[in-house]
Amino acid sequence: MKKRVIALLLAAAMTTSLLAGCGGSKDWEDGDGKIDGDLTFWTQDTEAWKSYFGPAIEAFQKEYPDVNIQVEYFPEFSDKLNQAFSAGEQADVMQTWQSITDWAKAGVIDEIPDDVMTKEYMEENYYESALINKQVEGKYYCIPSEINAESPSLYVNMDILKEEGVELPQSWIDNNGPASFDELLELAEKLTQKDGDGQVVRSGLAYVYAQWEANFLSLIMQYGGDYKDEANNAVKFQTPEAKKAAETLLKYTQGPDAVSDEGTPRYESFVQGTAAMCVGAPWYSGSFAIDIPDVNWQVFNMPAWVEGADPVSIGTGGWGYIVSDKCENKEAAWEFVKFMTTAEQTGDWAYKTGCLPARVDSLTDLQYDPNAGSVDKAISIAQEVLPYAVEEGAYMGTPSTLTYTIVREKLRQLLVDGDIDAALKGMEEEGNAMIEENLNR
Repeated sequence: MKKRVIALLLAAAMTTSLLAGCGGSKDWEDGDGKIDGDLTFWTQDTEAWKSYFGPAIEAFQKEYPDVNIQVEYFPEFSDKLNQAFSAGEQADVMQTWQSITDWAKAGVIDEIPDDVMTKEYMEENYYESALINKQVEGKYYCIPSEINAESPSLYVNMDILKEEGVELPQSWIDNNGPASFDELLELAEKLTQKDGDGQVVRSGLAYVYAQWEANFLSLIMQYGGDYKDEANNAVKFQTPEAKKAAETLLKYTQGPDAVSDEGTPRYESFVQGTAAMCVGAPWYSGSFAIDIPDVNWQVFNMPAWVEGADPVSIGTGGWGYIVSDKCENKEAAWEFVKFMTTAEQTGDWAYKTGCLPARVDSLTDLQYDPNAGSVDKAISIAQEVLPYAVEEGAYMGTPSTLTYTIVREKLRQLLVDGDIDAALKGMEEEGNAMIEENLNR
C-alpha cells in the first residue's frame, strides 16, 4: 500500500480538527465521554477483508488502548445482519453494503453525529453516487468506504492465451481495454471451447450469475432506455430496451453464438480456469491476488456492449459503517468509525479489497504497470469510467432488493425457460410491489 503524502495527512487532520471545533453538541455521548469499553464489530468473512481489518483494528487499539473490540466475520453476512436486526441482537458497529433505509426508519441505527462527520463535509469529500443510498430524508446514517461501480472491468487469463497461441491486441494495453464489444467478442470466440453437443465447456467471456443482473440494468440504459421511473415511484421493465437487453444476455450464453457457460458464476469460472476472460468488478482483482496467486491475469475496462453507447455501469454506495442504537459505548463506537473512514484507512481498505474508495482524496497516488494485471491497475483505470456509473435508484427504498433478488431470480429463470416477456413482467410487478411496500412502511 502506498503511503499518503504528508501534506494530505496534515490537511485531513486539520479538517477533522476544524469539524470537531465547529460541530454540534455531542448528543451521541452515552457515558462520561471517555473512549473506552467493549465493542462488537461485524463484517463479512473473506481473506481480503481479514487482511485489512486485522492490522487496522490493531492500529486503532494502539491509539485507544482502553477500547476492547471483538470482531466477528460471517460468510453469509447479509443474512446474518437481517436476522440480527429482526431479533434485536445486532452488533455495536457493523459494516454493510446494502440499503440502510429500513433500519434508519425503524430507528435501529444512529444518525451520524456532526462531531464525527458533518453532512457538508461528506458531500464535499465523497463521490455523490456513494452517498445517495446512505441517507434518508436528508440525514446520513452510514459512512461509505466504497463507491460500487458494478461490472465495469474485464479480466483476461494470460496463461490461457499463451497456451492457445492467441495474441492480446496491443491496443487493449494502450487504451486500457478493447475499443468495442465486437472486438472483445472476436477474441472471446477464439477462446471458447464447446463439447460435441455445442455446450460451452470453457467460456471465452464469462458473465453470468453473480452481478450479471447489474449488466442487465446497464444494458437497458446502453440501449437508450431506463428501468427507473422516479417521478411515479415505480420501475418499468416491459419496454423494448429491456427486451433487447435480455435478448443480448441470452444470445451469448445459449445457441451457436454462446461464449459463456450459463451454469457457473463468472468469478468461479475464472478462478477454476474454465473461463479465459470474465466480466467483473474492480474488487475481483484483490480476490484474484489471493485465490489464484500463480495465474498471470490482466485487467481492462469493459467497452459498451451496444455500439455507439457509453460504457454505462450501475454505480451506488457500497460498503460502509453503521452504529446500532443499542450500542452502550457510543463514544468508542463513533471514534472507531471515524478512524476507519479517514482518507488513509478508506484507501487502505479499498486497496486490499480491490474496491473503489468512496472518498475522492483516497488512493490518488497509485502507479501501475499497464502490461500486468494488479489491484493498482484495476482501481486506477476503473476511475476512468466512474463518470458513466448510474445510481441504481435510491428512491425505491431498497434498490439492492430489486437488483440482487428480484432481477437476479428472474434472470436465472430466464436461463431455464427462455421466456423473456414473463421475466420482464415479473421484474416490473414484483419491483413495484416492493416499492409500494417500502413507501407504506
